[in-house]
Amino acid sequence: MSMEKGPLSELSFEELLLRARVGEEGALEELFRRCQPALDAWASRRAALDPSVGTRPSDIVQDSALRAFEKFATFQGNSEGEWFAWLKQVVLSQSVKRVREARSQKRGASGSVSLDTDEALTVRAPQRSPSQFASGQEEWRELLKNFYALPDDQRDALTHFHLRGMSAAEVANLMGRSRISVESLMQRGVRTLRHRMAGGEGEAPEASAEEVAVRNAADAAFLSYLRRCEAGEVVDPDAFAEAHPACTEELRGMLHWLQRLRALRPSGSS
Repeated sequence: MSMEKGPLSELSFEELLLRARVGEEGALEELFRRCQPALDAWASRRAALDPSVGTRPSDIVQDSALRAFEKFATFQGNSEGEWFAWLKQVVLSQSVKRVREARSQKRGASGSVSLDTDEALTVRAPQRSPSQFASGQEEWRELLKNFYALPDDQRDALTHFHLRGMSAAEVANLMGRSRISVESLMQRGVRTLRHRMAGGEGEAPEASAEEVAVRNAADAAFLSYLRRCEAGEVVDPDAFAEAHPACTEELRGMLHWLQRLRALRPSGSS
């Protein structure tokens, strides 16, 4: 199942960002359309700071938009505020680059990179190689694709609870289900997500009696984990999994993909 289609202009920022990240046609363009007034204003201010070089705001906007399109995959934020801050940094770096090119200035022999340069925007942490970064981006896209392929009720329960920060009781009320039913939907959704991320199709296949016992133990532990987190307790996923030897690997896998989903939660969500 794919994401429901609808006018991109009517989507929330978070939903539009998710669609842009999975490559939906027009989503990234809509993100830029929404921030066009801000881009124009930032470029005008930057051009006015150093009028002697004759840089036009429209040139800065064009350079910045192109650069941001090229480097969109490096944007790590989830909120609209982070998106605008990132774009503002792009405008800053592109305006500085134009001024430096106009003055024919070269970077100093020290080899250092100033924080207001174009290079600073793209420098990544040294411990992550380009291949590692690309691999992480591909996993992220695969996670989103498989998340949106979940059955509607499973995806909705996970979205409300983990991405929108609602309590299980609030989700149950919103979906017209019991709390236990909602928690079961989340369990099945995370297990299906794990199965698909391992290369499987559809929901997890039928299991042997022994495997069913492991799954049941993992489901009970998973439910305990959800309730402790909802109560505000900080629970280490690895330590929690290790504390359940009857289902450690099954539980660890479920909690791993649950944590990956939580990483998509917009910053600032309560």
